[in-house]
Amino acid sequence: MKAALGVILIVAATACNAAEAYKWVDEKGITNYGQKPPENVRATPVDTEPRGVIETGGEVAKPREAETRGRPQGPAVQVIPVPVPRAYASAVPVRGMAFDTFIRLERGMTEGELLMRAGRPDHETVESYWDYAVQSFYYFPTVADPYTTVVRLRGGRISEIERVKKF
Repeated sequence: MKAALGVILIVAATACNAAEAYKWVDEKGITNYGQKPPENVRATPVDTEPRGVIETGGEVAKPREAETRGRPQGPAVQVIPVPVPRAYASAVPVRGMAFDTFIRLERGMTEGELLMRAGRPDHETVESYWDYAVQSFYYFPTVADPYTTVVRLRGGRISEIERVKKF
């Protein structure tokens, strides 16, 4: 029974795929396509194979009037040269952190106290964890002070202070 049902489904599927399309011109001169042409007109079958190749005879398609009506006749866009921005070689001078400031920082100080004593950091990052954010303030080495100082704040208070000498 299952084999017979399978054969019937295969035959039905191939019959559906074998449907042909026809092309004909009606009395108004309009080209029509369909599966069943009218009885009184001459129709030609159309190849509906998706891998088919359409022969154009080497003719290039002409633009339609509706497509060219609103187009300007000059270049489509006027190109304006934009000056290339310079690299920020001396964007912001590195401030660093002096040793006197470093020894006066303590755990538990607020962010405001840190900024009052040390000033804005040279670089700042924020990492978000489950219920709190960790801010890391980086004070880079300078000529007078060859140490990189990293101050981490959790919940707006200093939790870690690191000072590493550059190599």
